[in-house]
Amino acid sequence: MRSARPLLSRGRPLPALVLAALLVVDCLGNDLIFHPEWGFDSYEITIPKKLSFRGGEPGVAKHLRYLLQVQGKKHVLHLRPKRFLLPRHLPVFSFTDGGELLEDHPYVPRDCNFMGLLEGVEDSEATFSTCTGGLRGVLKIDAQHYQIEPLKASSSFEHIIYHLKNEEFQSQICGLTGDERDQEMAQQEDMARVRGLAGPPIHQKYLELAVVFDHERYVYSNSNLTNVINDGILLTSILDSYFQDLRVRIQLSTIEVWTERDKVDLSSRKLKQALREFLVYQSAVISVKYSVDWTQLYVKRRYSDALAWSEGRVCAEKDAGSASVFLDLNILAPATYSAHNLGHSLGIEHDEPFCQCKGRRECIMGSGRNGFSNCSYIQFFNYVHKGAECLNNIPDKHYVVQRCGNKIVEENEECDCGSLEECKVDQCCEPGCKFKHGVSCSTGLCCHNCHLRPSGYMCRKEENECDLAEYCNGTSNLCPDDTYKQDGTPCKYEAHCFRKGCRSTYMQCQNIFGPDAREAAHQCFEVVNLIGDQYGNCGITGTKTYVKCEKQHSLCGRIQCINVKFLPEMPDHTTITSTHLQDENLLCWGIGYHLSLVALGIPDLGVITDGTSCGKDQVCVNRTCMSKSILKFDCLPEKCNHRGFCNNNRNCHCLYGWEPPFCEEMGHGGSVDSGPPGPLEGGLPGWAQIVSLMFLRFVLVAISVIVVMFRRMIRSYLHPPKKEPPPTVPADETPKEKTV
Repeated sequence: MRSARPLLSRGRPLPALVLAALLVVDCLGNDLIFHPEWGFDSYEITIPKKLSFRGGEPGVAKHLRYLLQVQGKKHVLHLRPKRFLLPRHLPVFSFTDGGELLEDHPYVPRDCNFMGLLEGVEDSEATFSTCTGGLRGVLKIDAQHYQIEPLKASSSFEHIIYHLKNEEFQSQICGLTGDERDQEMAQQEDMARVRGLAGPPIHQKYLELAVVFDHERYVYSNSNLTNVINDGILLTSILDSYFQDLRVRIQLSTIEVWTERDKVDLSSRKLKQALREFLVYQSAVISVKYSVDWTQLYVKRRYSDALAWSEGRVCAEKDAGSASVFLDLNILAPATYSAHNLGHSLGIEHDEPFCQCKGRRECIMGSGRNGFSNCSYIQFFNYVHKGAECLNNIPDKHYVVQRCGNKIVEENEECDCGSLEECKVDQCCEPGCKFKHGVSCSTGLCCHNCHLRPSGYMCRKEENECDLAEYCNGTSNLCPDDTYKQDGTPCKYEAHCFRKGCRSTYMQCQNIFGPDAREAAHQCFEVVNLIGDQYGNCGITGTKTYVKCEKQHSLCGRIQCINVKFLPEMPDHTTITSTHLQDENLLCWGIGYHLSLVALGIPDLGVITDGTSCGKDQVCVNRTCMSKSILKFDCLPEKCNHRGFCNNNRNCHCLYGWEPPFCEEMGHGGSVDSGPPGPLEGGLPGWAQIVSLMFLRFVLVAISVIVVMFRRMIRSYLHPPKKEPPPTVPADETPKEKTV
C-alpha cells in the first residue's frame, strides 16, 4: 500500500522541484496517475478481491461483492446493476478530419454499471462501472469521497484510490446567483416550514440525456473516442445515482464528441456566453438529429464566471441545456456541477441554511455533494406537479439504426420479420418489410393469426378491482395504453385504490400470513414502529439509518398482524418477528428488513404500502400519514352519472350498458381511453336485461292468470253445478186463504 500526499500545507504554492517530482512519481508508461491540481488529497494502491455469493441466494445473479481496502480498513463493497442507464444501442456521433458526421453504435455491455454501498457502513454510497474490466467509479464513506481507477499498466488487478479533498465546492460552481437567481426561481412561501425528510409522493420519472464533449476534452483523452465514451457513461451514472433521491432515473441517450474541432465558439471568457453559443447549435442541429429531454456540454476550459451554467427548463423550451467544466481526471466534480445545474432546470433553487440531506447540510443545491435536500424534494414535486410531462415517458423505445430487417417496425414499414431465415417461418411478413397477401397485421395484442382482432375484443384484462380492461378498436394492432381507476377511488374493506391496487393492512396481512390473519390494533403499530430498528420504523434514510416513527405516523411504518395461524415460507434474508403486549394481551407479528438488503435490491415485504388508510380521511404516503387530499381524487359520482369510475386520466370509465364520455346514454361501457367494449358474450346490456326481466315477469303473471282461468273452466265443465228442485207442499196441508 502506497500513499503520496502533498508536501506543503493547503494554500501554499508548490516549488518547481516539488511539482516536477509529483508529476513524475508513480508514472507508469505515459499515464500520469497523480497531480495535486486534480482535487485529490492523496492516493493509494489497492487490489480489490472479488467475492462470490453463497448458492441459492435469490436476486443476486448479477450482483457483485468486492473486498476493498481503503486507508487501512477492509470493507465489503456490495454492488447491484443499473437497469435504465443505457439504451439497447447507444448512438455515438463524431467527425472525420474533413468535418463529416460519423455515427456509430459501439458495443457497450448493459449490465456493467452498478450502484451500492459498503457492508456495515451506514453512511456509504458507491457508483461504479466494470465496462473496461476493472472497477472505476466513486465511493463515499461517511463524509469522505474517493475515486477509484484501474491501474492500466498493472498485471495484478491493481487499482488507484484517490482521496478527494474534503472541502466545500467553490461559490462559483453555479452561474445562477444574486438577482438572476431571484428572477429564475421564486422562493416557496412554505419552505421555511420544511424540516423533515418526508414529502409528497413522486411517481417515478425518467430523463433522457444527450452528452456532448468539446474538442479539448477529446485531445486530453489521448484522442481516444472509447475513453471519452466511458467518461460519458460514468458521468451519467453518477448523475443517475444523485437523482434517484428524487425518484428520477437518467438514461444516456446519445453522445457527441467534437473530434475534429469545436462546432461553436467556446473561447469566451465567460461560460454563460459559451453556453449561449452552444444552445444555438443545440437547437439547430442536435434537437433535429435526436429527441432527448436535456443536453449537457462538457468543456475542458476555465472560465471567469462559473464552473457550470444552465439555461431553460426541462420539458419547457427547445433551446435549453447546460454546460460544465471537465478539466482533469477528477470525475466527481463535473458530475456534481452537472447535477446542480440540472436541478435548476427541474425547478430546484439553492438550498437555504435549514435544508438537510441525509442528516447533513452540504447538499448538491448548496455547496456540497451529499445528495439532494428535503427542500429540493419539495420544490421538484411542485415542478413536476405543474407539468414536466416529458419526464413521464419511459425510455423503452431505444434508438437503433432504421433499416428493414432489424425486427422493429419503423416509418414506411408494414412489418419487420428480421433476417431472411426468420422471414421464411413468418406467416405474416415478407423479407421486404411488407405484409403477405391478405394479411392486415403481424404483431400486437390486437393481432391474431395475421389479422386484426374485432372491435370490442378484450386485449388486456383487469388485474384487480382497481384496474380497468382495454379493448381493441378493430383498426389497430395495438392495445390501448393501460389504464386503472383514479387514485383515491374506494375499494373493498373501506380501502382506496392507489397505483393500480387496493391498499389495506387487512389485505397485506392476509397476503403475508394467510387468509386467517388480520391487521393488528394500533397499539402494536405504536409500540413496534416507534423503536426505529429493522423490525419497526418509518423508512430508511438512503441506505444508512432507520427512521423512528412519530406516533401520528406509526400506522404507516411496518406491518403488524394478529391471528397468525402458521408461519409462511419467506425469501432468504427475511426475518419474521413477534412482539407480545402484556397489558393488551396481544401478539403482534411483523417482518424485519435489514439495511444491507437495500444494496442487494431485495424487496421489502413488510413496509406499509402507499395508499393504505391510516385514519379517517388519511392515507399513508412515503411512510407518512397524510390527508387523503394528497391523492387529488376529484371524481364525484355525479361526474359519471353514478354509472362509472374515473380512470387515471380523469376520464369516466362507464359500467356496461352506458356510453362514454359521461355515461349518459346507453352503450357498451368503457372510456375514451380504453377502446370500445363489445356486447357481452352470451348476455345482454344491463338495461336490456332489466327490460327483459320485467317483460318476463309480466308474461309469467299473464300465463299464471290464464292457467288459473283455464283450470276453473275445465273444472266447471267436468263438474257442472246441480240445479235445486222447486220446493214441495205436503199433502195434508192446504194453502190457507188470506182474507181481508
